[in-house]
Amino acid sequence: MAEYKVNTAEPMNGGEELGKSQVLPTKVNKWTKLKNFLFQEVTIELTPYQQKVLKEVHDFWHQDITWQKVKDFWLQDIEIKL
Repeated sequence: MAEYKVNTAEPMNGGEELGKSQVLPTKVNKWTKLKNFLFQEVTIELTPYQQKVLKEVHDFWHQDITWQKVKDFWLQDIEIKL
């Protein structure tokens, strides 16, 4: 598994000092730590069965629905047996 350095901060100017007003801070604050944690890269590996189920769900949600199909569904004949 790859290691990621989440809490490192480097100045955007490559560490060159151009003047005190142009040097970016290198201190890592709480927001930076939280942002780096929340937006870290995640890798998910699925089993073949999970891939099959995910594909079936994806195909179901992304199927083509036309007005003709909707009309046919709502106007289909219903048989009631008593």
